[in-house]
Amino acid sequence: MSNVGDAAGSPADTPDVAEAAAAPVDAERGAVPEREGGWGGANRLITAAGVSALGDGLRATALPLLAVTYTTKPALLALVTVAGTVPMLLSPLAGVAADRWPRRGLMVWLDLGRAVIVGLLALLVWSESAGLAVLYVAAFLLGVGETVFGITAQAYLPEVVPEARLTAANGRLQAVQLVFLDTVGQPLGGLLFAVSAALPFFLDAASFAIGVMVLLTVHSLSVSAAKSAATSAVGTGTGSAPKPPGWGEMVRDGFRYLRGDRLLMLLAVMLGWLNFFFAGVSAILVLYVLEVLGLGKTAYGFFLAVAALGGLVGGLAASRLRERFGTFPVVSTALMTLGAACLLMGLVHNPVAAVAGFFALNLAAVVYQALTVAFRQTTVAREVIGRINGVYRLIGTGGAPLGAVCAGLVAGQTEIWTPFVVSGAALLLLAAVTWRPLRRLGGPRGAEAGG
Repeated sequence: MSNVGDAAGSPADTPDVAEAAAAPVDAERGAVPEREGGWGGANRLITAAGVSALGDGLRATALPLLAVTYTTKPALLALVTVAGTVPMLLSPLAGVAADRWPRRGLMVWLDLGRAVIVGLLALLVWSESAGLAVLYVAAFLLGVGETVFGITAQAYLPEVVPEARLTAANGRLQAVQLVFLDTVGQPLGGLLFAVSAALPFFLDAASFAIGVMVLLTVHSLSVSAAKSAATSAVGTGTGSAPKPPGWGEMVRDGFRYLRGDRLLMLLAVMLGWLNFFFAGVSAILVLYVLEVLGLGKTAYGFFLAVAALGGLVGGLAASRLRERFGTFPVVSTALMTLGAACLLMGLVHNPVAAVAGFFALNLAAVVYQALTVAFRQTTVAREVIGRINGVYRLIGTGGAPLGAVCAGLVAGQTEIWTPFVVSGAALLLLAAVTWRPLRRLGGPRGAEAGG
C-alpha cells in the first residue's frame, strides 16, 4: 500500500484520451442553462433511487433470513454475498455500456429486468420451490443489474446536477438511499418476512417498476448529443463522423486513463481494500446480530435501521463538512472512524455498543463515499466517465467476493466476531499508510469537487 500511496501525483500524467475529451465537456457545461435551479432532474433521480432502495432494503433483510432457513453454515451463507458481488468483476464492460448507450434508457431497462427477476424469485419462494441454488442465481443476476446500474447512475448524475452541487447531490442521494433501504426497508423486510417469506420480494419487484416510472421523468441539463461527443473524443478517425471505438478499445481507454492518473489509482486501490473487509463483515452480519448479540430475526432489521441513521447524518453533512474542513481532513478522519467502529463492534459484544459502532460506520462510509465520488465526477470528462468508473469499480470492488469467502471461513474456524476485529485493524492501517499521499486531495483538484 505504501508504494501505491507514494505514486499519487498530479493529473499531468493522464493519457491523451482523457485530455482530448476534457475540452469539449468544459465548453459544453459552460453553455448549459440550469433547469429548476439545477435540482429538478436530480430530485427525480434521487426519488427513483429512493424507491428502488426501499425494495432493496426489503430484500436485504429477507434474503439472509431466507438463507438461514436453509443453512446456518457461515461458508454457505457467505456464498449468497459472493454470488451478488462476483458481477463486480464485469465493471469495465458495465462502464463501456454507460458510455455507449443513453444512460437514462439503460437504467430504465435494468430496473425492468430486475423487477422480473425478483418477481420470479418471489413466486418460487411463495410456492416453496426455492432453495440455496435459487438464491445464488438470483443474487448473481441482481448483482449484474446492480453493477451496471450503479456505474451508469454515477455517470448520469453530472448530466442532471451542476458541478458545484455534486458533493451535496451525492450526499443527498446516499442519505435518501439509506433512509429507504436501512431505516424503512430493512426493518419492514423483517416484519413482512415474519408474515410471509415471499412478501418482501413481491414488494421489491413493485419498487423497481415504480422506479422506472420516475426515471422516465428525468431530463438532463443539456440536450446536446453527449454520445456523439464521446465517440469523437476517443475515436481514431478524422472528419465529422469518426468510427466509434470498439468495446475492447474503450475498456483499454479506461485502464490507460486510470493508470496515468495516480491520485485516482490510489483512491481505487483504497476502495478495493475497504470493500474486501466490508464484504467480509457483511457476509457474516446476520450471524453476528443473531448469535453474538442475541437479537431475534425481527429485531435484526430494526437494529440495522437505528445504525443507518448515522449514514443519513453523514449524507446530509458531507458537503458542509467539506466546505468547513476541506476534502483531505474529512476523508482521512472518515477512514480512521471506519476502523475504530469495526473494532468497537468486534471487541464489545452488546447491542448498545454495536448500535454505536454501526452508527459511526455508516456515517463515516457515506461521508467518504460522497467526497471521493464527487471528486471523480468533477475531474473526469463526462463523455468518458463511464469507462473510467468501470475500471475504477473493478479495482475498488473486485476483491469483495474473496473478502466474503475469507470472512466466512475465518468466522467458521474462530469466532463470528473475529472478522470485525481484523477489519478494524486493517482499516486503521490503511488510514495511517495513506495519510500523506491523500494530502493531495487538499490541492486544486480536491477543491474542484464543489459542495
